[in-house]
Amino acid sequence: MRSIWALEVLLLLRRRAPAGLTADEIVAALRASPGLITRIIDQLVAERLVIKDAAGAIRFECDPGLAKLCDALELAAQDRPIALRDAIHSSPNDKLRNFSDAFRLKGKEKDREGDDR
Repeated sequence: MRSIWALEVLLLLRRRAPAGLTADEIVAALRASPGLITRIIDQLVAERLVIKDAAGAIRFECDPGLAKLCDALELAAQDRPIALRDAIHSSPNDKLRNFSDAFRLKGKEKDREGDDR
């Protein structure tokens, strides 16, 4: 999970399965901004954890392997919410990682240049 918000959306949809919710219903249930929820839904669809049906409802639906991981997330959210939150917050952000990698690469090149002299 990339964020606590994404976890909350996923778990809300999982609890409602097999029924679905509209984006507006998710916004209302979680008291979140529509833009945030739209981005999270798009992310969860891309990760094949939820689907959008023809009526516009979003439903939890994924392959059995991912469903087992979602079961584990639900248990962790119930049993160890602080540890789960800390794990999500400490996971590297792709944009931040790409930014830092750009500097790391330059630093390695400098080190190599210094070794050649």
